[in-house]
Amino acid sequence: MSNIYTKIKDIFIEDDNTDWFINLDQSVSCYKKILSALEKPLKLILFYGKPGSGKTFLLNKIARDLKDRNDIIFFTHPFFSEKDFINAVYKKIFGDINDEIANFESFLENYSLRQKNSDEILKVQRIVILDEAQLYPPELIEKIRLMADSRFFKFLFTIHKTENEDVLAKDYFQTRIWESIELKSADLSETRLYLQKKLNEFLKDINFSDDDYELIQKFSNGNLRTLNKLMYKFFEICESYEANQPSALTTADKNKKIIYMSAIATEALDA
Repeated sequence: MSNIYTKIKDIFIEDDNTDWFINLDQSVSCYKKILSALEKPLKLILFYGKPGSGKTFLLNKIARDLKDRNDIIFFTHPFFSEKDFINAVYKKIFGDINDEIANFESFLENYSLRQKNSDEILKVQRIVILDEAQLYPPELIEKIRLMADSRFFKFLFTIHKTENEDVLAKDYFQTRIWESIELKSADLSETRLYLQKKLNEFLKDINFSDDDYELIQKFSNGNLRTLNKLMYKFFEICESYEANQPSALTTADKNKKIIYMSAIATEALDA
């Protein structure tokens, strides 16, 4: 059943690979703000946005762009215990785990001692990027704050902005952050640009109208994750029509009909 729509469909499978990252006005602005903040003498930086806004894709791009630096530590998944977090940080820096280090106090003591002994690997301040930071236990966040106070490390917390913003209201994020950066949902022009860049060479084969883009924006609400799911389903339906009923793809309103079908199938629209 493979046809042109099979190839197009696969473009919208989410992947952490940088090649899939699409520069939009919002993401370019946040990218520059984050890089600027990381160069400042800040201890705690907050990067936030709604789920599906593209935060993790942006973080992966930053981590890859800075991969030649030896001061970046990036954790894509949250930790729930002090020991696991310390072990992970220690291993990132030194390449192994020290069983004698069981908590933050012993970790910082060991780190300080090694720095005073002019250990070459410790001459830079480490930048620790934490994705999904809203999932960390409050007591662990407090220990991380104490790590930042040591000036050996600076932290970039990345969290979801919820509808009622309850996460942002938590004391340990609200009162201790030195700089906050928000990635907002894509507007209509950014949604259009995102699709045009994604489709690239296939754009002429799709020929979305202004009304189509507006409908896609309505159902995705500027959420890139929802948009990817919607477009994957759109081209999956096109793939099936091309294989079984190609005449269905020749009607003037085919895009509109398939967008509605895709929205229902992905639950972006209640049937």
